[in-house]
Amino acid sequence: MTEAVPLRPDLFRETPEGPTLLAVRCKSCGQVVFPVRDLCLACRSGELTMIELGSDGELLCATTVHMPTQATRPGDAVGYVIMPPGVRVFTQIDKRGDALPEPGTRMKLRIAPLRTDGDTEVLAYRFAPAEEVTADA
Repeated sequence: MTEAVPLRPDLFRETPEGPTLLAVRCKSCGQVVFPVRDLCLACRSGELTMIELGSDGELLCATTVHMPTQATRPGDAVGYVIMPPGVRVFTQIDKRGDALPEPGTRMKLRIAPLRTDGDTEVLAYRFAPAEEVTADA
């Protein structure tokens, strides 16, 4: 039997409404930071509160991977999705065939296997065009 664990315990959580990304909001300056950090990137304060970013965003840009990494293969897509309140999230992007989604496309968070370590499936976040996630549901 395969166990499934998140890549990091503070990246996302499942809610009754579906998955949500986790971030922190600085109590001193209001900056929202993703992924979760111990210090605010804007003012270096350690006074942070965990918040949920939700699962909906808008594609800023996407590109096709040409060189492999630990998490991607040539042909995969990566890009930036803007989440409320304006946080840019670098992410893997689900695409249909060779076509990349256009900037401005509404995107929906998905939790999917990133890799397998022995009997452990490591889960990570990724985004897909919202109409494709809705159609799969």
